[in-house]
Amino acid sequence: MTSPARRRFRAIAQLPDDQINLAEAALCIAWEDQGEGNPSASLRRIDALAATAQERIAGRRGSRAIVAALNVYLFDELGFRGNFWDYSDPGNSFLDQVIARRVGLPILLSVLYLEIGWRLHLPVVGLALPGHFLVRYVDQQNGDLYIDPFNRGRLWSLAECERQIASFAGTINPALVQQIMAPPSPRSILLRILRNLKGAYIQREQFERALAAVDRMLLLSFDAAELRDRGLLRARLGHWSGALADLERYAHMAPQASDLETIRRQVRALAEAMIPLN
Repeated sequence: MTSPARRRFRAIAQLPDDQINLAEAALCIAWEDQGEGNPSASLRRIDALAATAQERIAGRRGSRAIVAALNVYLFDELGFRGNFWDYSDPGNSFLDQVIARRVGLPILLSVLYLEIGWRLHLPVVGLALPGHFLVRYVDQQNGDLYIDPFNRGRLWSLAECERQIASFAGTINPALVQQIMAPPSPRSILLRILRNLKGAYIQREQFERALAAVDRMLLLSFDAAELRDRGLLRARLGHWSGALADLERYAHMAPQASDLETIRRQVRALAEAMIPLN
């Protein structure tokens, strides 16, 4: 039986990107994985944070002054910070827990910063760098600001952003930098949250939870690699029929994949294992 959290997430996932409520969708992820949750209460908490933040930035002029005041409120007064000491804790990816504990992963702290910024009508967007996530305050007149909520709002330079890209991509060029620094859609942010959770659960050998993360990723966007991983997780959990269907579909859709022969062996093994059940 599908949980209310999954049903609500599925409904959100079917919306166009410009209609997706990022905070609500992130709270549905937390709701499902924790077995309980109250997204409406957490959304009201974000509203309250934004209302106080509005008072803090009142009368400020210019992007640097506004960001400085907002950072003092969130990181000095409230103490939001990155969880350096237990980075892989799944709770770092649950938006309600991030609000309550005031610690989290870069992407979840950035989601909270974005949601507050959007309520204040600030020109903020996400910045999905490889290996890190920032908030970008768009200021065409004085230059954009790159805010790191994981590090208590530290401002990055454009050169630091480019070095972060180069550390993963090797050589870079203006087109690649422009592509990576383009604002990510709510859908792509949710995919990154779920990918983080999938990795945390596999690390902990919580394969049912990892499977649930992949299921929701596939609701958001089809990806052949995630279809393969869902098949492998299903096989590990003994969900043989679903595993066989996923892996056969992957083999059909990715005929040039480097791991295709390994997947075909897995498919044959699953088919043979299912013979006595027919």
